[in-house]
Amino acid sequence: MRNPSVRSLPPLLLAVAALAAGGTGVANAQGPTATNDAQVVGHVYEATNAAAGNAVQIFDRLRDGRLRTGSVVATGGLGLGASLASQNALVRQGDLLFVVNAGDDTISTLAITPRGLVQRDVEPTGGDRPVSVTVHGSTVYVLNQGDGTISGLRLGPDGQLSPLHGSTRQLSKVGDTDAAAAQVSFTPDGRHLLVTHKGDQTIDTFAVHGRYAGRAVPSRSAGSTPYGFDFDRRGHAIVSEAGPSAVSSYAVRFGRLSTISPSVRDTQAAACWLVTTRDGRYAFTVNAASSTVSSYRISTDGRVSLLQAVAARTSGGGTDAALSPDGTTLQIRLGNGNIASYAVSHDGDLTSQQDTAGAATSGTAGLATD
Repeated sequence: MRNPSVRSLPPLLLAVAALAAGGTGVANAQGPTATNDAQVVGHVYEATNAAAGNAVQIFDRLRDGRLRTGSVVATGGLGLGASLASQNALVRQGDLLFVVNAGDDTISTLAITPRGLVQRDVEPTGGDRPVSVTVHGSTVYVLNQGDGTISGLRLGPDGQLSPLHGSTRQLSKVGDTDAAAAQVSFTPDGRHLLVTHKGDQTIDTFAVHGRYAGRAVPSRSAGSTPYGFDFDRRGHAIVSEAGPSAVSSYAVRFGRLSTISPSVRDTQAAACWLVTTRDGRYAFTVNAASSTVSSYRISTDGRVSLLQAVAARTSGGGTDAALSPDGTTLQIRLGNGNIASYAVSHDGDLTSQQDTAGAATSGTAGLATD
């Protein structure tokens, strides 16, 4: 495993990066917390991104919707100590967590067990400054923001990772502009990978055949600064745009994107992180510069319409989002590492529940739930 010195991010195009930056304290790894409490129905996981040693802060998710701060478990890699300016720096698949370590160009797997989190593997990502990860079946792809690449790994049944040799692909390039890529994700069917570029207003599509991504096929984003995205039940890509603070939607077909709804504004500031509900009916955007959450309705053909410009307010600038598996609770990561929780109604309304303090964190670095 490589362990180069920690680097700094290049200057970002938007002041939102400064708003997203949180505390700089370093979390110390602790033993995992037992999870046999009858009131515990799941967990929330937050990467600390600490430069001295990345770690995952665990929160117990209780039956009544509240969170309880739990233990902190080391990833075995180094965080960046500054904002990753990305989405999906930490993701869950089944009983495994995948966490990027942007400070030493590695990715960690941690198993979710009855005894808490247990580290399984730490491997190089094949590129510079990993900021986002995606998993489909036993194939993992990492977005390396520093050198503008994606690179693949194979996932073993025990959580071990191995390089997928020959899988590294360059992102598309528009002139001399830094792509400042924000997220990589498989489409729900695993046939494509999408990557958003904040810097040059581009969304790349990679067709995937037998684990391997093809070349990048660029599409012009409907609005400026495409950032986070998620999918509805029919595989339409729902993408946030930090520039106009808006949401666009796209169909993904034959290795290309086609626009469905272009730039539906939420009237707020800096829509960065976006998640969709499990039933595919609603999307929520976290607006970093206005400390609000907006809600959108998604139609069956992928069209989006603004539901509530201010569906909820946050106490200090949101920096990531995750929905509980049953879709009843929305968690928002705040700039200081605290987690804000909201109950989600069947019609997409949000009701604030509480803010829960955790370990000190360093900028945006990922959020996931089980």
